[in-house]
Amino acid sequence: MAVARLPPPLLVVVAAVVAVRGSGGEDAEVVCAGTACYSLHRAKLGWSGAQERCRHNGGNLAPAGSPAEAERLRELLAAAGWPGPAWIGLSLSRGRCVQPQEPLRGFAWAAGGEPGNYSAWLSEPAVTCLSSRCVSLRPAEPPGAAGWADGPCRAPLPALLCKFSFRGMCGPLPLAGPGRVSYTTPFGVRSPRLAAAPFGTLAKAVCEGGEGPAFALCKGPLEGGGFAWHPPGPLCPAACAHRNGGCQHRCLEAPGEPPRCACRPGYVLAPDMASCLPEDACRPNPCQGTCRTRPGGFECGCEAGYALAPDGRRCLDVDECLAGPCQHECRNTAGSFVCLCRPGYRPTGPGDRHCRDEDECARPGVCPQLCLNVPGSFHCACRPGYQHQPGSGDACLDVDECLRNPCPGPCRNLPGGFECLCPPGFLPEEDGRGCRAAPTAGEEPAGAPDSTPPSTGIPRTTGALRTTGVLRTRGAPWTAGPPQTLGIPIGGATPPAPTAVRSAPGPEHSADGPRLLLYYILGSLVAILLVLAFALVLLACRRRVAKREKRTAKSAADNYCWVPEQPESRGAGGERR
Repeated sequence: MAVARLPPPLLVVVAAVVAVRGSGGEDAEVVCAGTACYSLHRAKLGWSGAQERCRHNGGNLAPAGSPAEAERLRELLAAAGWPGPAWIGLSLSRGRCVQPQEPLRGFAWAAGGEPGNYSAWLSEPAVTCLSSRCVSLRPAEPPGAAGWADGPCRAPLPALLCKFSFRGMCGPLPLAGPGRVSYTTPFGVRSPRLAAAPFGTLAKAVCEGGEGPAFALCKGPLEGGGFAWHPPGPLCPAACAHRNGGCQHRCLEAPGEPPRCACRPGYVLAPDMASCLPEDACRPNPCQGTCRTRPGGFECGCEAGYALAPDGRRCLDVDECLAGPCQHECRNTAGSFVCLCRPGYRPTGPGDRHCRDEDECARPGVCPQLCLNVPGSFHCACRPGYQHQPGSGDACLDVDECLRNPCPGPCRNLPGGFECLCPPGFLPEEDGRGCRAAPTAGEEPAGAPDSTPPSTGIPRTTGALRTTGVLRTRGAPWTAGPPQTLGIPIGGATPPAPTAVRSAPGPEHSADGPRLLLYYILGSLVAILLVLAFALVLLACRRRVAKREKRTAKSAADNYCWVPEQPESRGAGGERR
């Protein structure tokens, strides 16, 4: 029988594909399922170089965003017998920080899209915000398992995993006779076996005993949907006695015609002209979800958020909350889930799965005076001089500080504070909580260095030294103490007049105001009495001096001694001696 040949228009397409991809493409392990193909390439590259290689062929570094997708990558590694690490499309760019609370820890897939809830970290990634980190798929325990490990993006790895998405797939190219098939995919990979070939794949069939290779191209979508090889085949035709002519049901032979396939009643020939499909196995729909006609029957599917039941027809809700996708609380719903935040937090991030603290203090009028934000809540506080009144909520009432007698004299309460009122002759302290005596004329100002007191103008006189019992102590009023000797010289020196020198008030002034005022008054009286006593002593001395000066002055004859007169003797013998 003649070998099927490609029509002239198809030869142009095939030639174009071969011209773009080169001669035959690259030998690599490939797994195709659904609408995507995954390939393993052995090349020592950094993460960026690996991503560029996948993108050059129309794909990206492979993601593993679901358990099914991770299982395909594990199957690919097992089929290739690859024991080492391989780059996947998960990375953390420089400037972004690792988020320990997220499933992907802040990393993102190269292909974009939702991050998903699936993760398979072998160990927690290094926490960083300054350097880029990239993820590889590495073998793990038990044997056959694999997990994620992060590392520097520039460090080369010996392999990479790519993913290529397509609109649809063709099944394996049927052969009626003995031969072998090799497939060249649109992304430049050549493989001798594919369970499903993506749209645009070129199949090359070499038939035993044939004149040359036969080619077929996966085309579509066809009328009514689906993808099929063109020409449909089966290629390498032979008698129906060999492998039933490549037909699924029946192989028919007619004189002068090549064998052709047919189907049993209730089935129709598929677009590949070899397999058979039910006339309409999905009408009525035997599935709870979606129904898709397959060779020899149908296949049920379920929407996102549901899983196919063991009976292969019903759909069961998937409890996504078991994977812990939410930061705070998770509520499962039919086919989905909802993340909830605790009171005082707001949802944030992709899908509102994370929670951030809400600053209640940013709202006006939350507290009457001060507001303190805390994680998940807030507290109202009062300014100094105010306090919370029990039973009045967050209201702040003024504190009457005068009830604690903080002043030595009268006290006036003010909103949030108080004021000390000082009596006449006193000045308020710098802290406003005490009074000090106002300086008088001739009084030494506070803090001045000791100097010679001014003269009192007392005239010089003679007399003994006098003492006073006045002693000034720092931080206390005038008190009686050890006597201070005041020398009054006789030779013209004038005694210094005692003066009261004010000292800086000590801490006890504000602590005991009334007692301090009493000390001031008593000290002043004692000082006045001592000055009066000193003046009286001086006056007595002056009077004594004055009395001496008033005595009558004696004549010069007073310095002689007078002898009483004797009668004279008249005779010689009568003279008295």
